[in-house]
Amino acid sequence: MIRVSILATACLAVAACGASKADKTAATCTAMLGGDPEIQEDLAEDGDTLEAYCGCYSQLLADEPEANQETILKVSRVIADIREENNLGLEEAAGRVDDDFDASGNSSAYGVTATEFETTGRYVDTVRRALTREDGACHSAG
Repeated sequence: MIRVSILATACLAVAACGASKADKTAATCTAMLGGDPEIQEDLAEDGDTLEAYCGCYSQLLADEPEANQETILKVSRVIADIREENNLGLEEAAGRVDDDFDASGNSSAYGVTATEFETTGRYVDTVRRALTREDGACHSAG
């Protein structure tokens, strides 16, 4: 099931060729986080929105090394697909990936490694910190 969703996501990405890379990246972020009441509540506590967060996510991703960019987008798409297919929140979807890692750190069901998952988690936290800091790189995005 997850592979079908990944293919569908790839097809949508190809169809959106006219969109900028930043728009595509923000759309991936929105797919991963959008519609999760816990995420929206957490962002609202600091006066932020999903749009501001995903704008920051997109802005900062451009500064990451290419390999990290690919990893972060890959894992974000996988989590977005799990959420959509199973009507789950972010934490539950991420938990499914985390629970699937075998002893060697691979997830056969979702096609990601524990290292890729951790890289993405650190990035999500980095974006959150950048958005909430008064002098952060994304403060103006919020």
